[in-house]
Amino acid sequence: MTYVSPCVGLCKIDATTGYCLGCARTGDEIANWSSASATARENVWSALPQRFARLGITCRRLPWDTHAVRSFVLESLRNKRGTWVMGVVGAVGEFTAADGEAVDVWTQDDHIFAATTDAALRFKIDDDIRALTFEPYDTPILQSRIVLAVKRERGRLPVADCLCDLGEDNASLIDEDPGHVFDLGLGRKEARFCVRVAEGAARDALNRAQGEPFLQCLPRIGAALLAESPTRVIKTALGRMEVQGRIPPPGGRSPAGPHTHLLPDHLATGRAMPTGMDLPRAYLPGAILYPRT
Repeated sequence: MTYVSPCVGLCKIDATTGYCLGCARTGDEIANWSSASATARENVWSALPQRFARLGITCRRLPWDTHAVRSFVLESLRNKRGTWVMGVVGAVGEFTAADGEAVDVWTQDDHIFAATTDAALRFKIDDDIRALTFEPYDTPILQSRIVLAVKRERGRLPVADCLCDLGEDNASLIDEDPGHVFDLGLGRKEARFCVRVAEGAARDALNRAQGEPFLQCLPRIGAALLAESPTRVIKTALGRMEVQGRIPPPGGRSPAGPHTHLLPDHLATGRAMPTGMDLPRAYLPGAILYPRT
């Protein structure tokens, strides 16, 4: 194990303990980390659980380098370890295989691809990705929620404050009529929630509502989207997810396999991450793995 730096981008030394409030290391340990031996780094990592508890730190980095993160993601997809979620609170896509469904997984350069019935995803796993968790230190990895966070300096997504036509989708993951992608205009820097539509009633309704904020135009586009259930496209700094299948009516039940949620009441919270899982400002959310229970 390489024992990467436990830094999470929150760098402030606690005056009482002498430990960093982000990574729980001392100032000397931080300064000497790049030249420290593997044994010295291992000793620091071994001391962190007690320091985390003393400082009340909940967000911590896992000791995985880029190769280890990539290996974990591939294993989680191939063995269907849980559900990968992308988006923000109130607007998410969920990638999971229904019982009996297979997941095809492959790689290309820094990218990991996966596809199952009614869904596909693409993650770019490089040195800008950090694997974080908010679980207690003694929680087994296979029972932990794992967050793939992206260093903010890698770049934010364009932000659309109103519904807009992004044109033909030249990066689609699912083989279908490329259609036009419409950003629903949630105005969020952490994720874009889009729909890909061919010619028809839904596309006509979206065209008529261009330039309007999502909540304002929802009453006029909602029925057409429910009727056609177009492909939903969720983008974050990590990559993209595409989900097909019927959109359940309000109060309806989501399917057991891949699905999306677009809930105005939850969107109104303005939260990017679930309660208790706030990321340090150095990162943007990419995706969360919820383990299979």
